[in-house]
Amino acid sequence: MREEPTLRGLIKSLAGSVFSSLRQNKLAAVLAALACVAVTFLAIAIQYDERPRYRESILPEIARAETDFAKILERADSAPSELWRLQYFLNAHRKAKEILRIAAERSPTTPDGIEAHRELIRYYSLVNENMAIIRTEMSINEKLDYLAEWKRQRLVLQPIREKWLAWVNGTS
Repeated sequence: MREEPTLRGLIKSLAGSVFSSLRQNKLAAVLAALACVAVTFLAIAIQYDERPRYRESILPEIARAETDFAKILERADSAPSELWRLQYFLNAHRKAKEILRIAAERSPTTPDGIEAHRELIRYYSLVNENMAIIRTEMSINEKLDYLAEWKRQRLVLQPIREKWLAWVNGTS
């Protein structure tokens, strides 16, 4: 009567086959082991620079939205009336939310890219927060110069964006 095959028996059989092959093919086994070690070392040691892919696939949409954001704020500065100025500021706030959404939808894969992209998301999260705070202050203080306040806040936040930009440009 034959025994039923077991997992233990399968593993023993496979291990026996591997050791038998190693004994018979010593040169091939040594070369395969060396190749495995070399490839593993190269895979760990080589850093993939993802910036070209990032610039090509992720950055264009972000750059377009950022350009729109900047243009809207420029129009607010040169608006013919306070009503237009306010409307441009509100549109800029919506555009900041859109940039945040775009950045959150796309993400790089390398640790450096992830960290830099996280700075961009942090920057626009803070832009969104600060613009919301300014809008709240506007409802309390009608004489608030909200564009001047925004410019002050932007100067405080700019170093965060510069960290992301330095990575994108390869200067970090």
